Amino acid sequence: MQYRYEQIAGILENKIRNGEWQIGQKIPGELALAGEFHVGRSTIRETLNILQQKGMVDKRHGSGTYVKENKQKMENPIMFLSSIGQMIENAGYEAGSIFYSVTHETPDLVVSDRLGLTQQDRIVVMNRERTANGVPVVFSYNIFPEKLVGDIFDEGLKGSIFQLLRDKCGVTIAGADTFIKGVNPNNTWDELALVYLKEPVVLLEQLHVNDEGIPVLFSYDYIRTDIMNLHLRRKM
Repeated sequence: MQYRYEQIAGILENKIRNGEWQIGQKIPGELALAGEFHVGRSTIRETLNILQQKGMVDKRHGSGTYVKENKQKMENPIMFLSSIGQMIENAGYEAGSIFYSVTHETPDLVVSDRLGLTQQDRIVVMNRERTANGVPVVFSYNIFPEKLVGDIFDEGLKGSIFQLLRDKCGVTIAGADTFIKGVNPNNTWDELALVYLKEPVVLLEQLHVNDEGIPVLFSYDYIRTDIMNLHLRRKM
């Protein structure tokens, strides 16, 4: 049997999770909530304490109570290759995209070397910001040989890059060489990722290959370290 304050906490938690109350929004005060649920203010205080312990609200002295960004961390072992969307969903969150752009360009020397291209080859650069339950967690630059993917990304993308490559190009990602790097604010791409994510990030520089070992995707994935934990086990 739940206490009344626990029942009310569940109701208010649903308001936060379904987006009725947005991050940063001030929620109704104790008196208003007490009247809405026909309980005393002490019951509402217990309710708000539960939400605060869960990291869902921030009680500010003299100002009120505000919806707080839930920074429960997502655990992801990086020895197993999965798409960014899969990493988010495996942690129990809904994956989404809130920024997306595609350009067709000439590769610089770094990219052409990684993907085994010539300066005459073209590349497709896709940028998007991935979200977990609507909160930005990853900013990615995905770079493909144009001769491999053509214009399949030009009209947008919902869901997994890995899946689209399988369905449209017959390409299966079999593995990736991943380098974990710090970010350099003087680097244009690093700087842009910091602007969008606005939080501490780590960079995963990844070269994905197909089942024949041929490079098919070079990516820079900027991951928020306050939300997503990346770990691996090292053995002697």
